[in-house]
Amino acid sequence: MDYLAHGLWSYIIFHKIKKVWYAIFFGLLPDTFSWAIYLIYSLFINGLKFGKPIVAEIPNWVLMLYNISHSIFVAAAVIIIVSLFMNKFLIYMLGWSFHIGIDIFSHSRSFLPTPFLWPLSEWKFDGISWGNPKFMIINYVLITLGLIYIYLKKRESYKKK
Repeated sequence: MDYLAHGLWSYIIFHKIKKVWYAIFFGLLPDTFSWAIYLIYSLFINGLKFGKPIVAEIPNWVLMLYNISHSIFVAAAVIIIVSLFMNKFLIYMLGWSFHIGIDIFSHSRSFLPTPFLWPLSEWKFDGISWGNPKFMIINYVLITLGLIYIYLKKRESYKKK
């Protein structure tokens, strides 16, 4: 799924928690840790390029960052370690797991499938590509409906006060 959609879905899912911005941060973390770093690197090396990247041209270190940041095992380990260290469960960190869950179903095997079982397995689910125009339309219609629902609920609660 695209970066903006991950942030918006994180807001929709976690909008009721006090630290919703932290949930958005963790919802964006996997792509920030891999693709945003690569984007900055590419700007300095290749200049600004638009369009679908050629997988063969993506450096191995980017794909390794993608494996690490999109692994449900890595996310779970980090969430557990941080929770033990902090002596409490930080629900907003589930934005990371939610991101991976979305990507499992919104990436096809033909282009950058989600390595959610890394490093234990190379198997990847063959989902529907988020780049598919029908998927994008449905996704953003659902996001819009979710945001409208939240707005209306918040407006309703303000009227009751």
